Amino acid sequence: MNLDSLLPIFKSLQDETRIKLYHFLAEKGESYNCQDLAAIFSIHQNVMREHLKTLEQANLVFEERPSYKTTKTGRKPMVYRANIAISSVLNKWNQELQGLVV
Repeated sequence: MNLDSLLPIFKSLQDETRIKLYHFLAEKGESYNCQDLAAIFSIHQNVMREHLKTLEQANLVFEERPSYKTTKTGRKPMVYRANIAISSVLNKWNQELQGLVV
């Protein structure tokens, strides 16, 4: 992974809420919809959508439409999950940095 591909990741993680959101999704390893995430983080759904959009543009999260069947009509809400491949790269980078700082 070169520096040009890392810059969007670091830019998207400049916000504390996005850092916490990404860590939450990576630790849980599950998909969540925007409404559930907004409730968990106690912020408005529109604000959560913007955070998720920023993380998605940096390839830190994936947006998916669930495939399960329900009895409700209409579209199913989009769900979001962490890109675990990026998580391992960030963890390795963080460990290397800690070795340099100490």
